[in-house]
Parts: sequence; structure tokens; C-alpha cells
Amino acid sequence: MFKEYFEVRDYELDFQGIVNNANYLSYLEHTRHKYLASVGISIMQMTQEQQMLHLARTELEYKYPLRAKDKFYVTCELSIEGIRIICKQEIYTLENKLILKSKNTIVCKDLLRNRLYIPPLIKQIALQDQ
Repeated sequence: MFKEYFEVRDYELDFQGIVNNANYLSYLEHTRHKYLASVGISIMQMTQEQQMLHLARTELEYKYPLRAKDKFYVTCELSIEGIRIICKQEIYTLENKLILKSKNTIVCKDLLRNRLYIPPLIKQIALQDQ
């Protein structure tokens, strides 16, 4: 399982002193991109080749809030459902307290052929994650 580590920055907090909910989406997205890069998939290169990864749906289940200076990590694992890439992610403190669970549905559109498909390397990685 892939993990990316973070520390909450002061400007990510809301007036209650907890991480603003929109920042969790940034943590998740950054981790997905880092995961793909770690296995040789460049989002920039795919885009230049007219192969677009689109986030189609995100489901978030908040358990506990993060606060200033909290250190945490985000996990990422892939699976395939039909022509959809499913990215399950979780956020934990370094003490392994579950902060958030997420299920993200991603589709890949080949703009040159006007079709949805699963890139072979992503399919291979998803099979390894299962």
C-alpha cells in the first residue's frame, strides 16, 4: 500500500482550529498523483497525449479532525470496476488513528478516440493492489 506523509499547515485551518474540509481533498489528490508517479505514470505526459484522468466521484467519511501541526499519512490503493478506476484512500495520524476514509472513482478518457478505457499500466497496478 502506498503512503504519503504530511504535516498540517496553519493556513489549512478553519476558524474552529481544525483542517478545513476542502484541504482533505487536496491531500487525497496529491497522494494519488504521487502514487501514480512512483509507478511510472506521469499525469502531465498522459495529458499531453490526450489521455485524461477525470475524478468522477468522491465519497468521504470523516472520523476525526486534524489540527495544526498534526503529522499524518495518506494511503492509496487501486482496483478496477468495469471501466472505472477505484482509488481507496485513508488518512491516519502517525499514531495510526483513522481520520478519514475515501473512495474515489476515476475514469480515463482517450480524447483522440473519444472513448473511456483503463490504461494498461494502471490495470496492472490495480491487480497488484488487490
